[in-house]
Amino acid sequence: MSRNRSSGFTLVEVMVALVIMAILAALAMRGMDALMRAKESALASTDRTLKLNTGMSQFEYDMSMVVDSHVLPKAIMFDGATLRIARRTPQGIQLVLWSLQDRRWQRWASAPVIHMSELTDAWMRSQQWAAISSSAITVLENVDDFQVYVCNPATLGTSGCSWNNVQSTQGAAQNQQPACPPGQVCPPPAAAPQPSGIKISLKVPEGEILRERELPRFGGAAP
Repeated sequence: MSRNRSSGFTLVEVMVALVIMAILAALAMRGMDALMRAKESALASTDRTLKLNTGMSQFEYDMSMVVDSHVLPKAIMFDGATLRIARRTPQGIQLVLWSLQDRRWQRWASAPVIHMSELTDAWMRSQQWAAISSSAITVLENVDDFQVYVCNPATLGTSGCSWNNVQSTQGAAQNQQPACPPGQVCPPPAAAPQPSGIKISLKVPEGEILRERELPRFGGAAP
């Protein structure tokens, strides 16, 4: 009489099952890893968008409160990296800088002041970014370029505003001032047209971000 074969799996069958389970586990881990990376990327993108929207809202609010401080050489100053303006607050006049430093778009604001001498001190201090950078807020990282354009009433046409780079506009205004011959009394130079709008351009890895804002009529600064 033949002996019955013991029930169960052979060693080969167990090994094959283990290999299959290992492959399935590896595929599942890869899928989970891809899902986690996609989630982290989505969260980072959402966080960046929120920061950008918050920064743009702050920028627009700053522009809506611009005043001619009579301390800054012009109401809107831009040197290729830093935009300087004075804005009105309930507590007084505040100097505000928007600057691109080390690929970070940053904002710095002085304490509100009510005396011109205090605003002058803030203006002088702001000339050295290293002296104020510790109190600046990073609005957006990974920014490759920052440009500022203005629209003057004289450039308005049927097709809209002709935007001019602030640096080019300021240089042209200075070059148009006629020289006064020595020994003669010359009239004061004519004031440059007040910009009616401002536009900024931020170049980031995702592309170019543009934002336009109508400017208010500049009021006077605090005494």
